[in-house]
Amino acid sequence: MENSVSSITPALAQNQFRRLLRPVVVAIVLGLLPARSEFLQSAALPLPVPSEPPPQPVPPSYFSMNIMFHPLNHVPWPAAPIGGWRMAHVFWADIQLEPNRWYFDLLDKYVGWSQVHHTELLMQLAYTPRWASSTPDAPTDVEVTNPPGLSGTPRDMEDWRTFVRTIATRYKGRIHNWEIWNEPNRPQSWTGSVETLVEMTREAYIILKQVDPTCTVVSPAATEARGVAYLDSFLQKGGGQYVDVIGYHFYVSRDDPEAMVGLIDAVKKVMVKRGAGSKPLWGTEAGWLGSDMLPPDTQAAFLARAYILGWAYGATRLYWFAWELHHGSRIELVGQDNGTLTPAGHAFVNIQTWMTGAVLTRCTSSSSGLWTCDLTRSAGNTHILWNVKGSAQFQLPPEWNAKEVESMNGIRAGIERNSIEVGAQPVLIQ
Repeated sequence: MENSVSSITPALAQNQFRRLLRPVVVAIVLGLLPARSEFLQSAALPLPVPSEPPPQPVPPSYFSMNIMFHPLNHVPWPAAPIGGWRMAHVFWADIQLEPNRWYFDLLDKYVGWSQVHHTELLMQLAYTPRWASSTPDAPTDVEVTNPPGLSGTPRDMEDWRTFVRTIATRYKGRIHNWEIWNEPNRPQSWTGSVETLVEMTREAYIILKQVDPTCTVVSPAATEARGVAYLDSFLQKGGGQYVDVIGYHFYVSRDDPEAMVGLIDAVKKVMVKRGAGSKPLWGTEAGWLGSDMLPPDTQAAFLARAYILGWAYGATRLYWFAWELHHGSRIELVGQDNGTLTPAGHAFVNIQTWMTGAVLTRCTSSSSGLWTCDLTRSAGNTHILWNVKGSAQFQLPPEWNAKEVESMNGIRAGIERNSIEVGAQPVLIQ
């Protein structure tokens, strides 16, 4: 089976492609995303937030990915372990073209590939078709030449119920994870009220659990620091009782990965305040958006640090955005052929090797910029180090009994005189 998309109507594919790019383009035009010099000079100081990693070993599912598989591109299946796949281009508006006309071809392909590659899917239930939208002329994440209205609430809630029931029934046992809507704190994505989204979440939850009681329902994922208030409102109005997992988009695009610590902490505090503190927290998007590419070594460092810190501070899944995104992302995991791994792609592979199956006991930071994360496994203890302030010599504690250091590119070297140089890229001490 060839794992790339080649058959879809050109008009539909162009609409989908523009829907992906517009939020990035708008951000660049409005100056919401920084230039490279500003970005690299804004290194976050270590935050006084204690790490709270989950007590269980890091599972493969933590290292999940948004894979676009754009219909107009040839994208081979990733040459890296993928713990979970959050899909795109298969939203409500893409599937139910008219009340009685459905387009399942692309989603059928995706589901088939996920089974071949034993990769769990996360399906977004989002974006109202124009024919069903209460605001059919509202601007959305598409170009002006494409249909607006996707951000609107359904005119008739029965249309939403029909869509959810149809999808859940067709893919029962093949799609297990369902995410309700996408970035509702952005008006380009959602023009309705919080109360309406709670109602839609409740209706979807009831139907999904009727069809498959074992499925997992993920909350609408707000984005960036400005989305914390939206999550608070959603939970305050009762939305938490209709989801199994709290989803969030941990974008800190003006800063270094360490800024994720404060954002994750703010989300968790809201969860606790609203009685959802015991629910798992998934980062269903994370990455660095913008038009100016970061240096390759910085790309690898940021990706690895994001995955380390996400787990260390309480997220149990992290879906990187995105595998083959070349325009609008400052970090590329694959080359223009969509298959050859870049340094960041290799970092995605290696950080899984370092962490999967280990228990991350804690991460600490110092005023010198040094971060230290301790992991345990049956074969012994390991430690991950990096320095946000640049390269510096570090004297290893004698009790570590350190013998070897491994860099982010997988190269190993012996340790002499119990001292190593630590820079922005994480290194593994074992």
